[in-house]
Order: sequence, then structure tokens, then C-alpha cells
Amino acid sequence: MPLAEIESNPIIAALPKADLHIHQEWSPRLDRVLARREGRTSYNWRHWAEQLMTETPPGMPRLQQLGRIFPAARDADAEAENFVAWIEDLLDEAAADGAILVEVRFGKEAVLQPDFMSLFREAERRVQARHPRLCAEAVFVFMLGRYDRDRLEQLLQGCIQAADEGLSGIDFLYEPYDTEADWTTAYHIAKRAAAVGLGITAHAGEFSTANIAAALCVPGLTRIGHATQAVRDPHLLELLATSGVTVECSLTCNVVLGAVASYTEHPVRQLVSGVAIALCTDDPVQICTTIGREYTVAHALGFSPAELLAVTRNAIKVAFTSPKRRNELLIELNQWGDSK
Repeated sequence: MPLAEIESNPIIAALPKADLHIHQEWSPRLDRVLARREGRTSYNWRHWAEQLMTETPPGMPRLQQLGRIFPAARDADAEAENFVAWIEDLLDEAAADGAILVEVRFGKEAVLQPDFMSLFREAERRVQARHPRLCAEAVFVFMLGRYDRDRLEQLLQGCIQAADEGLSGIDFLYEPYDTEADWTTAYHIAKRAAAVGLGITAHAGEFSTANIAAALCVPGLTRIGHATQAVRDPHLLELLATSGVTVECSLTCNVVLGAVASYTEHPVRQLVSGVAIALCTDDPVQICTTIGREYTVAHALGFSPAELLAVTRNAIKVAFTSPKRRNELLIELNQWGDSK
């Protein structure tokens, strides 16, 4: 059972980690924050996830259930302090689990929110007061297929402006997701985003082989989220390997949503034989995981501490962060490795 407790290893628990693929989950996070303030119990996502796996067919039907329940209302998120507080909750959870770098993916129209990046940095600053090693970056997700051309242009302009204020990258998530989509719009957006220094990643290949090849043609793309099904097609697997992209692997998410049937059937070992990977959480509140748990699962699947440290090192090398931060984090990793 993917939600069962997995015995932690002290070495893995202490190992520095990076999470490059974690969605904002603003409502579940804000519900946690408000529940603590109000002295009540927050929404039971474990029960939700167990019910999802029992009652909903795997694949797209399960994915479509994400973001359907909003335990905290949107008007509460409009308050600046609440916005900062739930980002703080996300970063604090990751940092407590050993994360030294976290990239948070914001959706909807967050990039157009007044003071978006300054509020994000305030949340980072608060967590750094408790966990000085933590670095955080913000990424905006373009939900292509939901917006018309004018709105996409407005969002792109918001990203370009936010790049000057510290936004580090963009992500593409297409609808349709599990069948071939027309990526022309993504190519145009990515070219302009890369020109102002934004990193580029994309969701592809989680439930089918669709869109992997198209995603690899996105200008400036250096990472792909999931690509779980690439192992089903030797040609796609070769394309991934020769492209040099890093695959953002979310083990528990892939099992809970049914991209794979179990941890032992996850193709992460097949991927890592020729493709660089990063371990990520995706939607950790709703699928009941943490970055520490993902590293622990990988260890249970046979990844040694040295291999997992290499996973973190690779994640930092391809992270959407400044050269200064990258160098500092890599030095920290080297020092940690030399001390073991």
C-alpha cells in the first residue's frame, strides 16, 4: 500500500535533498494553516487518497480528482498573510525533511497577483530563520488548453515581468494530457520565456507515451515531469537519453494516480540507467508524501545513499536558480559527501 508507513533510514533522513516538482496545493495548505490557528483538525487527505485508489480507475480519472476539493476558500487566500503562510507551510515541511532546494509551481493566475514574488520571498525568509540551508524558487505553470490567446499573452507578460523580480522558470501542462496535443503555442511561449532567462520544463508521458517527443522539441527545455511511460517505447527512451533532459520522478504520485501499479513496478531504475533523474513530490498533501519519504522509497527500491546524493546533485545542477545559489548548494553537497 503506497500510503503505508515506510521505515526511515537515519542516513537517508540526513541526506540533503532537492524537490524540483511540487505544486502549490494552496487550498490544502491553507486549510492546514487555518486549522492550526483555529485549533481544529484539517481535511483528512489520507482517507481521500485511499478512497481515490479504491473507487476511481487509475490514470486520468484519478488525476481529474486532484484539485476538486477546496477545504479552504479562495477569499481566504486573497489575504497576503495567508498567502505567505501556506507557502511557508510548504517550504517548512520540505526543509524539515532535509530539502536544501525547493521549486514551487504556481498555477491559475498567481503570477498576476500583486507583490507575488515579494510575498514568496517573505515566506522563504521566514523558513530560512529556522532552516538556514533552504533555498526556494518559484515556477509558473501554463495550463495550455484552458486560456485563449489574449489571456496567455497576459500571463506570459506577467512571467517576463516576474523574471526581473526572481521568478525562475515556467512549466507546461497540456490539455489533453494523455493524448497528442498541438504544442505550437508552447514553442512560442517557451522561446520568449527562455530569452529572459526563465528555465523551461513540461509535464509529459505520465499516463501514455503521448507528448513526450513534442515536449522534447520545446525551446530551452531541460526537464520533463514524469515521462513514466517512455520506457514502453525504446525510441522515446533513446530520445530522452540523447536529449540530456532530466526526468522529474514522483514515485508516490505515480502509484497513487495509477501511472504505475506499484513502487516495485515503477520504471525509475530503467530510466536512471540512461537518463538523469530528480526525485520529487508533485502534490504531497493530497497524495500523503514528503520529499524525505520519496528518498526513503527510492532507498527501499535499491538506491544507495551515494546514488541518492548523486540524484540531489543532479537536481541542483538542472535547477532553475541563480549560478551563485547553485554553486553554494553544490559546495554544500560536496562537503556533506566528504564528511560521510
